Amino acid sequence: MPQKIRKRDGRIVDFDRMKIAKAIFKAFIATKSQGGERAEEIAGQVVDLLDKRITGIPGVEDVQTLSRKS
Repeated sequence: MPQKIRKRDGRIVDFDRMKIAKAIFKAFIATKSQGGERAEEIAGQVVDLLDKRITGIPGVEDVQTLSRKS
């Protein structure tokens, strides 16, 4: 799992898998589908893909792109 992530404004901050799960869950709420457990599952898949496909510090855009593929 990445230790850091690059924000859109260029700052590098600690990576937090829960932020991915929360964003996915909010999308589920907005579309009235799925639930928290599924959001956690997708977040895990995204983190696995980050480990496999991104070298160095991933950006928020990398997370979003991989989230769409999960």
